[in-house]
Amino acid sequence: MMKLAESDLNVSSDQWYGDEQRGLYWGVHDDLSFQLLGDLLVNKTREQRDRVAQGEDKEPVFLTHYTISSHTPFAERPKWYAEAEKPDFSALYEGEEYADLIKNYLEMRYFTDMELGKFMDRMSEEGILNDTIVVISGDHGQAPEFGYDAPEARDLSVTRVAGALIAEGRLGEFRGLRLEDAAEQYDILNTLADITGVPEGGFLQDGVGRSLKRSSTFGERVVYSNNPSRKMSVIRGNKRLQYDRHSSDVLLHDSRVDHDMLDDLFPTLGTEEQDEWVTQRSNGRWLNTYYTSRWDQKCLLAAEC
Repeated sequence: MMKLAESDLNVSSDQWYGDEQRGLYWGVHDDLSFQLLGDLLVNKTREQRDRVAQGEDKEPVFLTHYTISSHTPFAERPKWYAEAEKPDFSALYEGEEYADLIKNYLEMRYFTDMELGKFMDRMSEEGILNDTIVVISGDHGQAPEFGYDAPEARDLSVTRVAGALIAEGRLGEFRGLRLEDAAEQYDILNTLADITGVPEGGFLQDGVGRSLKRSSTFGERVVYSNNPSRKMSVIRGNKRLQYDRHSSDVLLHDSRVDHDMLDDLFPTLGTEEQDEWVTQRSNGRWLNTYYTSRWDQKCLLAAEC
């Protein structure tokens, strides 16, 4: 990204970590990275149109882009943004123990959202969204209310993070659909395949992930959500069972109303319902072990390992 910014956007090397602060510890700030991503897609779209004009087929393109300006510790920002007028977020941090950290977090989240909005507006104006599917997701959230040392320790709220899928002209009756049930990153591939019709006629939903276009009763489906630096969990609807790799301890919370995980619901359940959750915990451990083993042995997609 730095090489591209220097060659294509005339950013000089001294602007990265000098007064302009165009870069941060993690790389290039989101204003520049979204500009570069947009340029790439605009140029690629022109190439595709030229191919079609010459009677050739389009060549599919898959891109993954990471935003990093809102990564911890939330303080690094371009000079122009540091000096820019920002919304007043004081109602969200005044009186908090880590008020300065929360303020920085909110301002950098706003920065990334703003740059994403500019990028999406540009893609719309260029007509790129007419032939592109955009998926927005995150690996996990942050809880600056818990300070610098443990921003992921608010386990429930940092794993209950919304995503979005934009597919202009492809969703039909599903356009604007809001899904409240639990989902995971491993559902994205199935969903994209369903939207684009790959394979023709659809496919059997028999793996860990499932297409979010397929109907299911709220709360019936089991989703496994694991944060390697924290805990593992089983989620069904609004209920989240937290556990670790070995101990028998579990915690069950309602993700809608108990963000601070103060009310453990597991002891209030009957034996049959407790056993059902424990079975799902065992399945989650097995699944985690299976994929970890295959990843470590470099045989993730092989029939046998």
